[in-house]
Amino acid sequence: MKKIKVYLSALLMGLTVSSCNDYLTLMPLNEIVMENFWTNKDDVESVLLGAYASLESKDCVVRMSIWGEMRSDNITAGKSPDDDILQILRDNILATNQWTKYKCFYEAINNANTVLYFAPGVNEIDPNYTRGQYEADKAEAIAIRSLCYWYLIRAYKDVPYTTEPSIDDTKDFFLGQTPFDSVLNCLIRDLEGIKDKTKEKYLKELENTSRFTRTAVYSMLADMYLEKGEWDKCIECCEVVNEIKMDEYKDLLDEEGNACTVTLFNNYPLFKEDYQSMKGTVVGNAYNEIFGKGNTFEVIFELPFDNKKKNPLVDDYYSKKELNGGKLKATNEACKDAYTQLYDVRFYENIRGGSDEGYIVKYAYQEVAADLSSGSAISTTNSQGGEFSASGRESTSPNWIIYRYSDVLLMEAEAKIMKAKDLGGNDSLPAAVVTLFNEAFQLIDAVNQRALGGYAGADRLDFTSYNSNADDMEELVLDERRRELMFEGKRWFDLARKSRRDGNTKYLWEKIEPKFDSNSRSAVRIKMTDPDAVYFPFNRDEIKINTKLKQNPVYVEDEFIQKAQ
Repeated sequence: MKKIKVYLSALLMGLTVSSCNDYLTLMPLNEIVMENFWTNKDDVESVLLGAYASLESKDCVVRMSIWGEMRSDNITAGKSPDDDILQILRDNILATNQWTKYKCFYEAINNANTVLYFAPGVNEIDPNYTRGQYEADKAEAIAIRSLCYWYLIRAYKDVPYTTEPSIDDTKDFFLGQTPFDSVLNCLIRDLEGIKDKTKEKYLKELENTSRFTRTAVYSMLADMYLEKGEWDKCIECCEVVNEIKMDEYKDLLDEEGNACTVTLFNNYPLFKEDYQSMKGTVVGNAYNEIFGKGNTFEVIFELPFDNKKKNPLVDDYYSKKELNGGKLKATNEACKDAYTQLYDVRFYENIRGGSDEGYIVKYAYQEVAADLSSGSAISTTNSQGGEFSASGRESTSPNWIIYRYSDVLLMEAEAKIMKAKDLGGNDSLPAAVVTLFNEAFQLIDAVNQRALGGYAGADRLDFTSYNSNADDMEELVLDERRRELMFEGKRWFDLARKSRRDGNTKYLWEKIEPKFDSNSRSAVRIKMTDPDAVYFPFNRDEIKINTKLKQNPVYVEDEFIQKAQ
């Protein structure tokens, strides 16, 4: 493996770590940087911001979607996707596919590790760099590193893991893999150590969602505990987020009064979708606040973009201002099966043109306004008898959301359902199970109810349709996560999480099977019977250079065939 080299100029500008090629590379910092750079708190801030800049690169943002969404039942090919993307959509992933490379995440990791190595020394020599600021920077660097590894293990399972920066020529940075569970345990341990040391608020309002806060760390911890199956820990983390959001809601209410567009749904504060116009009830407000404006109440952590810096995923793959489709589109199943409730405005906010076209317009819309008072959520037109209007963005610069509040509410619901299942939720329904089911349903219903826009006669969820069986409740929460978080890089990770806890890929295959044609379905089905098939292969170039890497066994035969060619 060639090695990542951090240049002085890049550090001073707060940019990403440079690299000589596309491989995971770890090169020691040069002596000039070590001796002359790390002298004050601004140096620490510069490298810390460089880690964020790495995450905002096209390489990272597009992979967040590819790894977390593109293989799912939500997305298929749109207008002329490049061949590597097309092969991923077909689940024909080879070790030569460019999107199996992961160096951008290791660049951010190396920046974070570098901060953690040098910041204590800066704290000793710069009197303006207080202990409190050092602890906050340390917490932020650990959070960034943890997020990167969190994406990596969900994409590859076992990955090279290090907490040391590349600053020493004498060390061997050709790393083998650390098992998934070991990495996850390390991430949880690290985040537990800093969860209450991360800043609650920043001086600049934009940084409250574009940098790690205490709320963001607790959200990521909840996500990891849900993966690990520690339901009570997940619930505890979600409850901390709930308390923080409730306090923020009360402050908003005091400040804005009747003009406040955040309200309580089953006692959870969320933006209202509906507002009153001259024509009556109009929906779209929540979308406009979360995706149109960004940096608002429900956003917990997002990567910021603006007119000068386009969101590379939306710019290249989703619909643009003209709203005439991109390289990706929604599957027919996403169009027809996901949004079956009357008045569910998310259908219009996510997908344009109905099942015949299925353009992905989430993020592409700047502003939405819809009167759905006379129609159903399933239609081949946008208006379905009511009125629908939306404006595209002047530039493709929406922020890319990694965590938002409704995501956390649904994590908590899933943890409560799984806890109930462990207590015998599919059998005699003891009182504790009934309570957990009810609490989980209130969380799911809060998110779902908001999406129905307050229309009289809306097709609300019925608790009695689900509350007798944990499998039905689990299906409900996964369906609601699909509806709420569609095209946000979550769905494949959700399906893979269920596969891991089930110990098989049966549920995942049932969901994705319809997207494959009859010519490829059998081959993909056979491949997907192996639990390791939910992960990506290591890129062939990585394995050629770093002999300590072991290929995902699902792809070993493909690797052998490729080498023979």
